[in-house]
Amino acid sequence: MSKLINQPILLTYAGDFPSSFFFGQNFIIKYILQHWREAGQWWTDESELFVYEVSTDRCRCELHFLPSTEQWVLYRLAD
Repeated sequence: MSKLINQPILLTYAGDFPSSFFFGQNFIIKYILQHWREAGQWWTDESELFVYEVSTDRCRCELHFLPSTEQWVLYRLAD
């Protein structure tokens, strides 16, 4: 089961690799399982989005990076 969160987070890096983020508690990123880019609806001026499915020490998560605002979002948590 998954929960839609869609809240901004602060992501920390170890070199170029995302290592953890905080959302009420610290989540340590173990693996990036998948990643892809979504172009957005260009005809409505929606910006592109980078999606990362990661495995953490607590659960699987879907993280979004919005390059237009340089912001990370915890989009979804999966049990």
